[in-house]
Amino acid sequence: MPWQKIEGQYVKQDQPGLHTRWFWDTTDRGGGELVIWVDDSDAVQGFQLSYEQWPSGRHYVAQWSSGSRLQVGTVDEGTTSGVRMRKQSAIMRFSDQPDPKVTALLQRYFRTNASILDGSHRESISGVLNAVSTPVEGSG
Repeated sequence: MPWQKIEGQYVKQDQPGLHTRWFWDTTDRGGGELVIWVDDSDAVQGFQLSYEQWPSGRHYVAQWSSGSRLQVGTVDEGTTSGVRMRKQSAIMRFSDQPDPKVTALLQRYFRTNASILDGSHRESISGVLNAVSTPVEGSG
Protein backbone atom coordinates (compact mmCIF):
# COMPACT_ATOMS: atom_id res chain seq x y z
CA MET A 1 0.00 0.00 0.00
CA PRO A 2 1.40 3.46 -0.86
CA TRP A 3 2.46 5.91 1.82
CA GLN A 4 -0.12 8.06 3.52
CA LYS A 5 0.85 11.47 4.89
CA ILE A 6 0.26 11.93 8.60
CA GLU A 7 -1.20 15.39 9.17
CA GLY A 8 1.22 17.81 10.82
CA GLN A 9 -0.95 18.30 13.90
CA TYR A 10 -0.32 14.62 14.79
CA VAL A 11 3.45 14.71 14.25
CA LYS A 12 5.72 15.61 17.14
CA GLN A 13 7.85 18.63 16.25
CA ASP A 14 10.91 18.01 18.42
CA GLN A 15 13.77 19.32 16.26
CA PRO A 16 14.34 23.06 16.88
CA GLY A 17 14.33 25.02 13.62
CA LEU A 18 13.04 22.05 11.61
CA HIS A 19 9.62 20.80 10.57
CA THR A 20 8.89 17.08 10.67
CA ARG A 21 6.92 15.32 7.91
CA TRP A 22 5.81 11.71 8.41
CA PHE A 23 4.63 9.22 5.78
CA TRP A 24 3.77 5.58 6.39
CA ASP A 25 2.03 2.74 4.68
CA THR A 26 -0.82 0.87 6.26
CA THR A 27 -0.15 -2.59 4.91
CA ASP A 28 -0.54 -5.42 7.40
CA ARG A 29 2.36 -7.36 5.84
CA GLY A 30 5.70 -5.64 6.02
CA GLY A 31 5.69 -2.00 5.07
CA GLY A 32 7.50 0.98 6.44
CA GLU A 33 7.67 4.71 6.87
CA LEU A 34 9.57 7.85 6.00
CA VAL A 35 10.22 10.76 8.36
CA ILE A 36 11.62 13.94 6.79
CA TRP A 37 13.02 17.01 8.54
CA VAL A 38 12.88 20.23 6.52
CA ASP A 39 14.04 23.76 7.33
CA ASP A 40 12.05 26.99 7.02
CA SER A 41 12.87 27.16 3.29
CA ASP A 42 11.42 23.62 2.90
CA ALA A 43 14.83 22.07 2.08
CA VAL A 44 15.39 18.51 3.32
CA GLN A 45 17.83 18.53 6.24
CA GLY A 46 17.44 14.88 7.19
CA PHE A 47 15.36 11.75 6.83
CA GLN A 48 14.82 8.27 8.20
CA LEU A 49 13.45 5.57 5.93
CA SER A 50 12.47 2.18 7.32
CA TYR A 51 11.11 -0.92 5.66
CA GLU A 52 10.04 -4.30 7.04
CA GLN A 53 10.36 -6.99 4.40
CA TRP A 54 7.56 -9.52 4.06
CA PRO A 55 7.49 -12.46 4.80
CA SER A 56 10.99 -12.55 6.33
CA GLY A 57 10.19 -9.84 8.88
CA ARG A 58 13.64 -8.34 8.38
CA HIS A 59 13.57 -4.65 9.18
CA TYR A 60 15.93 -2.24 7.40
CA VAL A 61 16.64 1.44 7.95
CA ALA A 62 18.45 4.33 6.26
CA GLN A 63 19.04 7.63 7.99
CA TRP A 64 20.75 10.81 6.92
CA SER A 65 21.19 14.36 8.12
CA SER A 66 22.77 17.29 6.31
CA GLY A 67 26.54 17.25 6.68
CA SER A 68 26.64 13.53 7.46
CA ARG A 69 26.91 10.41 5.38
CA LEU A 70 23.97 8.10 4.83
CA GLN A 71 23.77 5.25 7.34
CA VAL A 72 22.15 1.99 6.24
CA GLY A 73 21.45 -0.86 8.61
CA THR A 74 19.01 -3.18 10.29
CA VAL A 75 16.56 -2.85 13.14
CA ASP A 76 16.56 -5.44 15.93
CA GLU A 77 12.98 -5.32 17.19
CA GLY A 78 13.82 -7.12 20.43
CA THR A 79 11.79 -9.93 21.91
CA THR A 80 8.63 -10.07 23.96
CA SER A 81 9.04 -11.89 27.25
CA GLY A 82 8.06 -11.99 30.86
CA VAL A 83 4.79 -12.20 32.71
CA ARG A 84 3.59 -8.84 31.41
CA MET A 85 4.82 -9.58 27.87
CA ARG A 86 6.99 -6.48 27.77
CA LYS A 87 8.88 -5.87 24.56
CA GLN A 88 12.50 -4.77 24.49
CA SER A 89 13.40 -1.48 22.84
CA ALA A 90 14.27 -1.66 19.17
CA ILE A 91 17.96 -1.16 18.34
CA MET A 92 19.22 0.18 15.01
CA ARG A 93 22.52 -1.34 13.90
CA PHE A 94 24.57 0.39 11.20
CA SER A 95 27.63 -0.96 9.42
CA ASP A 96 30.60 1.05 8.17
CA GLN A 97 29.99 -0.24 4.65
CA PRO A 98 26.29 -0.43 3.64
CA ASP A 99 25.20 -3.76 2.16
CA PRO A 100 24.40 -3.10 -1.54
CA LYS A 101 21.42 -5.49 -1.41
CA VAL A 102 19.90 -3.68 1.58
CA THR A 103 20.55 -0.31 -0.04
CA ALA A 104 18.88 -1.49 -3.26
CA LEU A 105 15.88 -2.80 -1.30
CA LEU A 106 15.44 0.55 0.45
CA GLN A 107 15.87 2.42 -2.85
CA ARG A 108 13.12 0.30 -4.44
CA TYR A 109 10.81 0.78 -1.47
CA PHE A 110 11.39 4.54 -1.64
CA ARG A 111 10.76 4.73 -5.41
CA THR A 112 7.57 2.69 -5.04
CA ASN A 113 6.12 5.20 -2.57
CA ALA A 114 7.81 8.51 -3.40
CA SER A 115 5.11 9.90 -5.70
CA ILE A 116 3.29 11.37 -2.68
CA LEU A 117 6.29 13.57 -1.83
CA ASP A 118 6.92 17.11 -3.04
CA GLY A 119 9.22 16.97 -6.06
CA SER A 120 12.14 18.70 -4.34
CA HIS A 121 11.91 16.37 -1.34
CA ARG A 122 11.74 13.32 -3.60
CA GLU A 123 14.79 14.47 -5.59
CA SER A 124 16.84 15.30 -2.48
CA ILE A 125 16.20 11.97 -0.78
CA SER A 126 16.65 9.99 -3.99
CA GLY A 127 19.98 11.73 -4.56
CA VAL A 128 21.24 10.74 -1.11
CA LEU A 129 20.06 7.12 -1.49
CA ASN A 130 21.51 6.78 -4.98
CA ALA A 131 24.88 8.28 -4.00
CA VAL A 132 25.63 5.27 -1.79
CA SER A 133 25.54 2.65 -4.52
CA THR A 134 23.99 1.68 -7.78
CA PRO A 135 20.84 -0.42 -7.23
CA VAL A 136 21.32 -4.15 -7.67
CA GLU A 137 18.60 -5.60 -9.90
CA GLY A 138 16.59 -8.50 -8.47
CA SER A 139 18.03 -8.27 -4.96
CA GLY A 140 16.02 -8.39 -1.80
